[in-house]
Amino acid sequence: FFPRDPRIPRARYLIGVAHFQAGRYQKAEAIFAGVAGDDDRPALQSEAFIMLSRSHARRGMLEQAMVDLHNLIAVSTQPAVIDRARYELGWLHVAAGQWPMAERAFDRIGPDNRPDYGIDELIDAVSRYDHIATKDPVTAGLLSIIPGGGQLYCRRYQDALTAFLLNAGLILSAWEAFDNELYALGGVISFVEFGFYSGNIYGAVSGAHKYNRDRMGEFRRELYRLKRTPVFLSTGASGVALCLRVDF
Repeated sequence: FFPRDPRIPRARYLIGVAHFQAGRYQKAEAIFAGVAGDDDRPALQSEAFIMLSRSHARRGMLEQAMVDLHNLIAVSTQPAVIDRARYELGWLHVAAGQWPMAERAFDRIGPDNRPDYGIDELIDAVSRYDHIATKDPVTAGLLSIIPGGGQLYCRRYQDALTAFLLNAGLILSAWEAFDNELYALGGVISFVEFGFYSGNIYGAVSGAHKYNRDRMGEFRRELYRLKRTPVFLSTGASGVALCLRVDF
């Protein structure tokens, strides 16, 4: 209704936000990408880049989300905006499990904004990624030569006992069948046991991966407790606004 209204770019941006909140991420991205190309409104442009990155991240496109933030860093001349982009970039690396890259992104935030983001405490926490307890899937598989050994290595004690008893019982049954010259029965039991024995090895390897994912998840959740809610200045035609972002 008002094609010449100067608030039209802001309205377009808010339409994108509405699509984002409704889960229509591709529609939101199309709008944010258009607003991000508007060099005449740097404050709105930076917000569009941030939202474009978040939308890509919501769709699991972490690499593209990182590219969006790098593009914002490249076009922006405001230290506060660049530091905010680096902060968001660091958390994307955390989400991807790229701990050294997350540490570097956080460490590049300028001295003026480091206290607001709690960077020193955050970097200290991220640097402990070397201490994450993990299990080697290959070792778990090799230990499963003895049924239940791999599960025991992964601290899945109940699964270890189940795997040992089940496989030992089938092996013993097959042995008894062959010993009593019941070759057909022994063959059937051996075939069934081969499936359980293979599953025992596969389960141990899978268990090691799951154990590592759980430990990484715990470490990531501990880091998220240090995430700050950014407070930043946004410039506009009528002045400057103090903005507070709250995710819920």
